[in-house]
Amino acid sequence: MNKPLRRAWVPALLWLAVIAWESTPLMSSENTGHLLLAIARFFDPQITLAQLQLLNGVGRKIGHCLGFGTLSLLMLRAWWATLMLPRSTTRLPSWTAMLTTWSARAAVLALLSTAAVAGLDEWHQMLLPGRTGTIRDVALDTTAAAFVQLVIVAARGVRGKQEAISN
Repeated sequence: MNKPLRRAWVPALLWLAVIAWESTPLMSSENTGHLLLAIARFFDPQITLAQLQLLNGVGRKIGHCLGFGTLSLLMLRAWWATLMLPRSTTRLPSWTAMLTTWSARAAVLALLSTAAVAGLDEWHQMLLPGRTGTIRDVALDTTAAAFVQLVIVAARGVRGKQEAISN
């Protein structure tokens, strides 16, 4: 694997490691709830258990969206570099260059890769004590990944129109 490809894949692989760590019992709802309780009580000593549970649940779902949305973006970069860069390339082009030469194939592979990781992540959690895996979380993670890809497509469309107007 040449240097530009390594530079494209390393962030995605490191992010996979973060997701794997977050799937451990250490990051279970119960454990994150204790940390959240300490933080919430600092800001609002009167917070109720129901409010805390809601805050924990919403925070965890936001975490899913951010985590798998980021993975989708990093996977797009990795797949784009794999599919689009000539093997003789010695430098990984900028993110802007990637967006101007966007690849639907790379976007689909990024989405499929992220969905597969989401499924494996939830399956892994089903095997661990104190964790639960749900198909709803797979759907949420995949939706977040698709949203990121759609934002990229929309941004490309807006940028292309702006460039056409300025020319």
